[in-house]
Amino acid sequence: MSAERSLDLLREVLDHEVVDADEVSCGMVDDLEFVERGRGLELEALLLGPGAWGPRLPALAAWLAGKLFGRRLHRVPWSEVIEVSEVIRLRSAAATWGLGELDRKVGRWLAHLTRS
Repeated sequence: MSAERSLDLLREVLDHEVVDADEVSCGMVDDLEFVERGRGLELEALLLGPGAWGPRLPALAAWLAGKLFGRRLHRVPWSEVIEVSEVIRLRSAAATWGLGELDRKVGRWLAHLTRS
């Protein structure tokens, strides 16, 4: 990702779909991880999964979400991002970062429910 372009992280990254090198949807950016370097903060990683959004829920909802979806957190280094557009594009396949597992699990669960 080019450092020359400035980004509005809240509008252009947070809550956007992440797509891997094979054009497979990997989920949504649920949170951002920053580190302090020099005189300020730098974006270090994208955080995806219930471990990123679950703790922001009220206690009962967080507990229920943990039971239903788990608490797995996927950390994708910002250096892995090659493009920020309508989607966030990664240079590697989803499996490299363990992404997309929950989406596939929920898809199978929903497909089962619709057949019943």
